[in-house]
Amino acid sequence: MFFGISSLTIGGGYAMVPVIGSALERRGWTTEEEFYELFAVAQSFPGPLALTTAAIAGKNLAGPRGAAAGVAGVILPPFGIIVAVAALLGRFGEEPHLRAFLAGAGATVPGLVAAMLVKLAKGRKWTWVRALETLGLFLALILVPRASLPLFLGGVVILYLLERRWNS
Repeated sequence: MFFGISSLTIGGGYAMVPVIGSALERRGWTTEEEFYELFAVAQSFPGPLALTTAAIAGKNLAGPRGAAAGVAGVILPPFGIIVAVAALLGRFGEEPHLRAFLAGAGATVPGLVAAMLVKLAKGRKWTWVRALETLGLFLALILVPRASLPLFLGGVVILYLLERRWNS
């Protein structure tokens, strides 16, 4: 499963994670809630998100061998594809059809990320305060794209701390 997902998804971990979750749910190996718990644990580990998600999911499904299979399934396809693409780009890099394909493939990533965010948002209990906070962070990310990573990480931490304070 992980090999197939890794072979066909372009865009890295954030593009792969919703596909992994859907595949696990579709096969009846996990529920949506269990997957989000698994995903939360995966985010606490250093390294690529799809890799840690696959390793944890594999371990939950089949122990250490499942973890190894998840890791191999995520790593091997992109490695082979990168080697092949590097060889082809050197020879056919200026070919218009190839350039158009690469541009189109890159355009799918925001859609996959947006699908995951919509799915996460549906499961959250929304209040007016949460909605305004989320909208404010969203606007900040759009208005200052060069600082998106520190804005996002800082915003999430600040909003988390504020919510804990309000709930105590």
